[in-house]
Formats: sequence, structure tokens, C-alpha cells
Amino acid sequence: MKDAIVIFAAYINPHLGGIETYIDNLVNKLKQTKYNVIIVTSNFNDVSNFEETDKLTIIRLPIYNLFKMRYPIFKKNKEYKYLMNKLDNYKIKGIIVNTRFHLSSHIGAKYAKKKKLPCFLIEHGSNYITVNSKFWDFFANRYEMFLTNCIKKKITAFYGVSKRCNTWLKSIKIQPAGVLYNAVNEELYIDNKKYLKVNKKIEITYAGRILVEKGVVNLLEAFNKINQNCILNIAGDGPILDDLKKKYKKDNIKFLGRINHDEVIKLMAKTDIFVYPSMYPEGLPTSILEAGLMECAIIATDRGGTTEVINDEKYGIIIEENIDDLEDKLKYLLDNPKIIDSMKKNIHKRIMDNFLWKQTANHLIKEIEKYGK
Repeated sequence: MKDAIVIFAAYINPHLGGIETYIDNLVNKLKQTKYNVIIVTSNFNDVSNFEETDKLTIIRLPIYNLFKMRYPIFKKNKEYKYLMNKLDNYKIKGIIVNTRFHLSSHIGAKYAKKKKLPCFLIEHGSNYITVNSKFWDFFANRYEMFLTNCIKKKITAFYGVSKRCNTWLKSIKIQPAGVLYNAVNEELYIDNKKYLKVNKKIEITYAGRILVEKGVVNLLEAFNKINQNCILNIAGDGPILDDLKKKYKKDNIKFLGRINHDEVIKLMAKTDIFVYPSMYPEGLPTSILEAGLMECAIIATDRGGTTEVINDEKYGIIIEENIDDLEDKLKYLLDNPKIIDSMKKNIHKRIMDNFLWKQTANHLIKEIEKYGK
């Protein structure tokens, strides 16, 4: 029986999101070590509830249909108990749970306490989750803190995916043990550098969910005021996409919709300026790291761990959360192509030196072995 690390997560791919991408990349690196990996997640898309391949096992627990794509609630029926009992067949060295408020984290923490296993919580946010409604946010925040208080005593150690996440943990009276940085794979650059910039026109790109709180509307408004020979690519899907397509009908604005990860990386490779004007409580945006890896000059808001990556103006530009500042900074870069070229080289080197998945995976294993039996 080989040693295993168990990861509890509300969702995994193909469900799209930053946490899912984090887990996917972390698992791929952990599989290259001496450990087997077990993922316990929700069966949100009604597929096989148990899969076992070389060094990876996936257990998908049953959930109710209500809110299943936003917040999975688990059915603790016979199937659930049968699947959870399968964990007893493995020699588990540590349990990893993701975020304080997903019910999957509470299931993992409870199992760890029952089996007297170390349990590590990875925090992916830097503030309360918001739905942009003061009324509903009031109740959601209190629910989040209720769940936080319930899980605290079951966790061996807390980690943020950035220092900003750890600052947030401290503000809610949780002492973090360290940072398990969100990261990227250097292979992405090696495999896709042949697509690096060949077009004559400057290309500006946003890639992410199409939500107001992600700042995509601010970007479109700012770009609309710029009278320069450049292209804006908007990659992603979301509830306001159709409305934006109708409102911003210009030949140099391209709405690409939802594209797969390989296509996103190729898009970044041909991008000159990547803009991430988020107003959301981010952890450490994967798109910032991937854009830097693929040699994009970056304009972004001070959200999550972004300023831990762009900690000097030679690596990118941090903007205020408004249209005017975004417009000014876009114009500045468009008027200074040499600065764009310099930023591209600088941020690429910084990512390669500090934000690779092999570094995060090795750090996690050291922590598990430090606390484990």
C-alpha cells in the first residue's frame, strides 16, 4: 500500500475556475513524486463516481441538484458512505482541503479528525465572497464566518495561495503557517513559445469570467475611448457576455467566448498587453501568472497576490479600479512600445524564477512530512 495525499475540493475540471486550475496543476506535479493522489469531489456532472488510474484516484460524491453548479450540497446517503469508506483502503499521509466555506472542506476536515490525520487548508481568497448585493452579502458573510468557526479546530495548518490571502486569514483571527503559491508550468512556455508575437498590430487581451466584478466592462469602456490601431480580445464566458457583444460592436473588439486552456495560452503568446482589471476578492490570479510566463506586458488592479508578482513597475502596471486610470495606462503603454518590450522580458524572468508548480508542490510535501506521522 503506497502513501497517498487526499485532496478535497468542491469541483475539479471540467468545471472552470481558479481553484479547479490550482488543484489540477498541483495534482499533476504531486503525481510525479513518490505519493499517490486521491481527489474527493462532487459529482456535479453525473459521471462515474469512482476512477482509478496510475497514481490518481477520483471519488465523486453525490450531491443535490439545487445550486449544484455554484455550491454543491452533498447527499449523505448509502452511496456517499460507501464512497467515503473507500478512503480506508489507502495509507493516507495528509488531507488537503480548499477554502473554508465549501462543504467539501468540512467533510475532509471531519474525516481527518476522525482518523487522526493532519489536515491542511488552502485559502484561495483575500476577502469575503461577494454577489454584488449588500443585502445578500450581509447574510453570505455571516454564513462564511459560521463555517470558518466550525472548521478552525479541525485544521492542522492554514496556507494562502498568496501573502494577501494570509493577510486576510489574519484579519479573521487565523494564523497562517505559510504560502503555497499559485503557479504555472514552465512547459507551457516551452510548448507555445513558437506562437509568440508575430502580428503587426498591438493586441490587448482579457481572459477570465465575463462578470462586472472582474472589471471587463471597465476595460471595454476604456478601450472604446482609445483611438489607436490596436485589437482587444475578450476571452471567456459569463452572464453578461451577450449584452456586451450587443453594446460593443467594433471591428477591433473580438469576443472569443469560452475557449480551452491551450487556446488561452496561444492567445497570450500573441498578446502584447494583458489586462486584468478585477474588482473581485482574488487569491493569486492564474491568468496574471500565465500572461507573464508568455511574455505579456501586464496592467492589473491591486487584487489578491497580484502585487506580489508585479512588485516593481518594471514588471507591470498596477491601476486603480476605475475606467479613467485604465484608459491612461493603456495609452501610456501604447505610446511607449519599448516599455512594453522591456516589461515582457522582465515579467517572464520573474515568473520563471519564483512561480512554478514544482516549487509549490515541493513546499507542500515538506509541510505534510513535517506534520505527518
